[in-house]
Amino acid sequence: MTGGRLRAAARGTLEGVASLLSRPLPASDLQAPAIVFAPHQDDETLGCGGLIALKRAQGVAVSVVFMTDGRTSHARWLDGDELARRRRAEAVAACGALGVAEADVHFLEFRDGELGNNLEAAVERVAQLLRELPGRVLLAPYAHDVTPDHLATLAAVTGAVAALPAGPAWTLLEYPVWFWRHWPWVCANDERSLLRPRVILAAAVRRCAHLATHIDVRSALPAKRAALACHQTQISRQEGRADWPVLADVAGGTWLDRFFTGREHFRRRRLAAGRAAR
Repeated sequence: MTGGRLRAAARGTLEGVASLLSRPLPASDLQAPAIVFAPHQDDETLGCGGLIALKRAQGVAVSVVFMTDGRTSHARWLDGDELARRRRAEAVAACGALGVAEADVHFLEFRDGELGNNLEAAVERVAQLLRELPGRVLLAPYAHDVTPDHLATLAAVTGAVAALPAGPAWTLLEYPVWFWRHWPWVCANDERSLLRPRVILAAAVRRCAHLATHIDVRSALPAKRAALACHQTQISRQEGRADWPVLADVAGGTWLDRFFTGREHFRRRRLAAGRAAR
């Protein structure tokens, strides 16, 4: 069996098992107003753009909060201030493509790559937003998304809920982005550290045990694709540079394909205000 066929077979088996264990997103979650916390400008589209579009199509309020300024994604190729300016404009356009008005898009502008160093301030800013927009479903990156700003975004959200006065629990939907950068979801020529048997097994267990809530977003894929197209600095080579990295370069495009399967997956849990998340 060739490497490609082996990967397809393994992916099919794993996804089949995961599907048996997965449950649809509760209708109450779909109908509830939401706040999406994105580490960078494009994570909102990749991780939960379909759910955002479905909510907005039903007239449900959605706010999107960008935690960092995105200035370092192409620091070798473009001045950080200019890149941050472009990514902010791209984010507003992408949210618009998903149906979110500019007034509902928030930029906290922590420095890209340094959110973890400013966690206390981030918790305070997020807690203020939660006080202003109570009772919403929260969306934040998955706990095993591996990249620092993603983990710090989740920590800021859970820390903010814990810092609020005791009250009703909050629903948290964790959306995976970089988690999908594991075999068998990506081709085997990606980073070797992510292809070790122990790492693959851990990812498979987490896929089945954690990401056990899903929603069918096939009807929202046109909006999701339109939103991703707005993130030009991330999807097309800029400044006439043939070496400008784009999302389609990751794992030969197999990673990007994961976001357009017609389903979005989440880890669903409840957070108790006023004490540590459970």
